[in-house]
Amino acid sequence: KSSRIKKKEKVFSRVKKRVQTKMMIYLYIIGLFQVVCGLQIGSSRQHMKMVVETVPTRKVISLPAHPDLKTGKLKNGLEYAILKNASPRGRFEAHLEVFAGSADEEENEQGIAHLVEHVVYMGSRKRERLFGTGSQTNAYTDFHHTVFYACCPCEVPGGMLDGSLTALLGGGQRANSAKMLPRALDALCEVLDAQFAPARVEKERAAVLSEMSMVNTIEYRVECQILKALHAENALSRRFPIGLEQQIRAWTVDDVMHFHAKHYRPDNALLYIVGDVDTNQVEQQIEKIFSVLPKANKLPNHESLKVQSRHFPPVLHTWSGGTYNGISNVPGAKKINPDKFLLPLAVPSTNYIPTHTPVRAHVFQHELLQSFSFHLFAKRPIESVTTLQAHRLHVCRRLALAALQVRLNVMARNEPLFSFVEFNYLDSPREACAVCSLDMTADAGRWQDAVTAALAETRRLGEFGITQSELERFGTALVTDSEQLAAMGDQLAHSDQVTHLMEAIACGHTWMDPATAHAATVTAVDAITLDEVNTVARDLCDHVLNFGHEPLPSAMVACAPKYMPDGSIVEIDSETLLQVAERASSMEILPEPEMTVPTTLLTQSEVTELKQKSLELKDKTIDIEPEEAKRVGAFAKKLGNGARIVVKPLSHEAQRGAIRITAAGGRSLEHKGSSQIPPGSIALGCRTLQEGGAFEPWTREQVELFCVDRLIMVEVICVDEAIHIDFQFPTPAPRNGGCTGLEAALQIAHKILQPGAFVWETDALNRGRVVLSQQHETTMRSMEGAAQEMLTSRISGNDFRFLSCSAAIADAVTLDNIKEAMTAIFTPSNVEVVIVGDFVGTTPTEAVELAELYIGSVDAQPISQNSVVVADKNPAESIPIQIRADDEEELKRMHVEDSDPRAVAYIVGAAPNRAGFLADGSALVDAVVGNVLKKNTNSKVSVNIPARWRHPVFATAALALLQEVINRRLFSVVRERRQLTYDANFQLSDNERLLGGWFLVTVTASPANADAALQACKDTLAALRGQHPPSRDNLDSARRVVVNRHLAELTSNKYWCDQLTGTTFESMPSKTFASIADFAAIAEQVTVNDLTAILNFLDNDRVFTCVATSGSSDAAAPTDLNDAHACSHVSLRRR
Repeated sequence: KSSRIKKKEKVFSRVKKRVQTKMMIYLYIIGLFQVVCGLQIGSSRQHMKMVVETVPTRKVISLPAHPDLKTGKLKNGLEYAILKNASPRGRFEAHLEVFAGSADEEENEQGIAHLVEHVVYMGSRKRERLFGTGSQTNAYTDFHHTVFYACCPCEVPGGMLDGSLTALLGGGQRANSAKMLPRALDALCEVLDAQFAPARVEKERAAVLSEMSMVNTIEYRVECQILKALHAENALSRRFPIGLEQQIRAWTVDDVMHFHAKHYRPDNALLYIVGDVDTNQVEQQIEKIFSVLPKANKLPNHESLKVQSRHFPPVLHTWSGGTYNGISNVPGAKKINPDKFLLPLAVPSTNYIPTHTPVRAHVFQHELLQSFSFHLFAKRPIESVTTLQAHRLHVCRRLALAALQVRLNVMARNEPLFSFVEFNYLDSPREACAVCSLDMTADAGRWQDAVTAALAETRRLGEFGITQSELERFGTALVTDSEQLAAMGDQLAHSDQVTHLMEAIACGHTWMDPATAHAATVTAVDAITLDEVNTVARDLCDHVLNFGHEPLPSAMVACAPKYMPDGSIVEIDSETLLQVAERASSMEILPEPEMTVPTTLLTQSEVTELKQKSLELKDKTIDIEPEEAKRVGAFAKKLGNGARIVVKPLSHEAQRGAIRITAAGGRSLEHKGSSQIPPGSIALGCRTLQEGGAFEPWTREQVELFCVDRLIMVEVICVDEAIHIDFQFPTPAPRNGGCTGLEAALQIAHKILQPGAFVWETDALNRGRVVLSQQHETTMRSMEGAAQEMLTSRISGNDFRFLSCSAAIADAVTLDNIKEAMTAIFTPSNVEVVIVGDFVGTTPTEAVELAELYIGSVDAQPISQNSVVVADKNPAESIPIQIRADDEEELKRMHVEDSDPRAVAYIVGAAPNRAGFLADGSALVDAVVGNVLKKNTNSKVSVNIPARWRHPVFATAALALLQEVINRRLFSVVRERRQLTYDANFQLSDNERLLGGWFLVTVTASPANADAALQACKDTLAALRGQHPPSRDNLDSARRVVVNRHLAELTSNKYWCDQLTGTTFESMPSKTFASIADFAAIAEQVTVNDLTAILNFLDNDRVFTCVATSGSSDAAAPTDLNDAHACSHVSLRRR
């Protein structure tokens, strides 16, 4: 019911911050997300209809629980939930949830839950038995719980002493093979029966202190400020999981053991197993392994929201709106004494002068902030969805939210006030409440206009509700979304399943099979009236409608920079914030007008003309490597107009499709002094394309609603070597008629590519300039961003094309520049279109014909004297990336003023690109062969070049394995052995078309340890080429991870789009269909000697290094914040 809570992992994986345009043309609908395979959709819907018709109107109808979800409880109190799931096959996930988080800590225990997490899992010997098996283990601590998990193959990779990956490649389960489940359960069971060796406690104490320094980014501090205001009346405002440094340093081993003994008990935990497993066998293993744990004495009852659900943190809230407005009662429980759990406000209220009412308005300003953000909240009790009536209310809420979100999106695209705006209502078990939130980011110079506009639009929904056409439109979209989930069945990823299962159980929602859930949604949508939805809409916006009167918002928070880019002060305080809210509450508002939405972007006569045009070019269409394409189940053609198409049917994501349009070139085509593709024209052109969306004769709003009706999402991405336009969409036609999702997406693609069809608008250009300017300023004010920008400048010779686009560059670009540059780069001969998906109602042949129709009919760029002709080029003509040595200034230092000390260090050096080409245009394999031949010049023994070296995917596979090996070595040496860092990461650049590439090592540490950590990383890289080369065990472990990941991702439309991109470009000769088909097999053949040979082409001797620090001075940091930890910290942000 609530959105996913994803674990946040900081990985700065590139030397530079790529310019990516990621605003979507989308409908932000969160449908009922209840999963797992069940009944046939038709039979479930008919059954639900019969149930509704045969039960009296006022009778409460309970939602049916999923018949295959198995739950149970051991005698010692441990509860478990088991769910058989099909994707990815041959794997499972085991998650142990302990109901002890930071909110359960006493006043003198702030951070101890997080420390216990480190000690019990990092110190687990049984967890170490999972290493090298293709498993991933981790843990995280939140307000309400601590979770330990293991994601494993179903079988131990036995018989792999020779490095064979036959079992993984086959994907099946071998007879009489050892099972991984007992190992995973043993590791999780040891969490509840952990040992606390003093050395381990001290090691993890240092890890936690180091992590405290690393996570303290400006984004984290903003999250803390928001939560501090939202939950000012309870412990959540004071119990952030990272804890307090003074207390962490002071605890004894006995203190840590005491917290563990109190909370880590079988009756205070729940075990989830989701995956490709036999439910009965799993239950037997749970009984066998966990029953040895003794039953503990009962925990005392909390007079808090734990009464409602033990999954909730022990807090109380002051509710805003609804039945419980202004009080702190627990739904379903007797009135309780709030004295212990309601605390003095952590953030004081401000007097709202018009009504003399205290409102919790909070302002946070910081010099590192670049943009303004505003957050308005109302907290409500979580309402369990267990009946059809409750589900109907939930659907009404989703419809109202969808309508408001689209209105906000349209408003944001008409007026460049917002870079992001969202109104939502989410159940949040981590906070023990449902949160209604209005969140937005905007230009700090226009924050008052932005807040006023967003509040006024929210008032409009509450005052007038949604329109009849919106009810029909979003009802159709919600049913389409639900139908896709039902069609997916048990093909959703294990990780998604377990996340949503945990949240549903925590909130007390009925967990239905997807077909029944879809039937319930259809039943609700068909019965809901406009008045019913608008009553719910008014309730959602109640705290905004009469601002300053009851119900009051739970909190309003503004976060702003202290200064504008020109140095002027940003004027804002709580009183001013409330004055803006008053202005918005008194503005005159009018009802939302009805709007005509097209069911197709092209008329039948226009489609007929396109058919005729594509038929005229039919004889010029040729198949591309048909036999090789057939190996991966794809169809590839070069059309008569020069465009290439690749169509790949894939049924794993039922009723879902994806399209990627790729235009070769990207920012590398920009040139100084060029009047046709000047600096910034491609970057700003992509951003303008994203911000626009009008196609004659349709307005931007009509096109956006056309996408809304079909749940089409479009994302424009600009990188150095290409432009990508990604589409995601349902493939069937919507309930309200019109063309299929595939045809609708191809119509949009045609309009984008066809010269003169897309309307390039000045206001979209201006919004694009604002976004690029904000991105650049944010980069330069960030310690990590500024350091990466400096390194990028050094390795590229200050080439503007590889740097973020500044305001000065963007302002110099005209609308005509953009039109000419984008028209040139989208000429058909420079374009590849990849289509992947489950083409419901469309055969693969028909899908190819649709692609030929809409892509093959795109006109080539009109050639004139001043036209820019862009064509896919041979790699030798592409732009090489050179690492320029600067021996006199090898180490660069930079410092960012900040209130808190942090540090990060970087190493960057030359490397092949991902396809295996060096900066001079030679192939990595040829260079390796040359070295071998040179080494054996005087030998009489003939040299046999292995066949694998000549395979087009060899370099790609070997580099992927090498990256994994180096990351494991950095972890072992820099983190575990030398204890100098929390995070050390090695990453190869992503470019496949531009010649050459680079590697980047990122290491976080305290400012005092940054130089030592940097040197340790350099020493580790040197050792790999010298005294301690990669071992057979290193390679085998890396191989399991890389191949396992590849095989699992092959069920994803997006991954197939990534893999197929470039397979038809002449400039990417190593990207072939055979590369995809043979990746796993070639990865199995790579040897230690192969990796050793390739290591010689990572230039460790000529590297650029940088140490970046933040704080009041370079020395402003403790000297003993060491770390060695592999657990993840969670984001404080509600997802």
